[in-house]
Amino acid sequence: MLISKDQFLKFKSKFNLEDVLNTVVVLVILSIIFCAVLALKRPIESQKYHKVMLLTEQYTYPATQKMANHLILQDDIVTSDYFRLMWAHRTESSKVKEYPAMAQDDAEQAN
Repeated sequence: MLISKDQFLKFKSKFNLEDVLNTVVVLVILSIIFCAVLALKRPIESQKYHKVMLLTEQYTYPATQKMANHLILQDDIVTSDYFRLMWAHRTESSKVKEYPAMAQDDAEQAN
């Protein structure tokens, strides 16, 4: 079946250049989102696993420690869970106020 020149021109006239460019932009955005989702589903590297292990042993931030202990029990820790743990650690560390210990001389002067 041969396509005549008139049929081809009629088919071509249905598409604007703007529609084609919009389609290309949408495809690029969807491919970036797809690659990002794949990257978040990959298992973490050994350095990051070591950092999770260190967070299970610390006692300063109990909620972060609990979350890290939960992640260690899994077979593979995916990158999205690691980022969630780091976010929890950051928010918990920003909420905790640590005051320096008073020296003995300062304590005696206060009394």
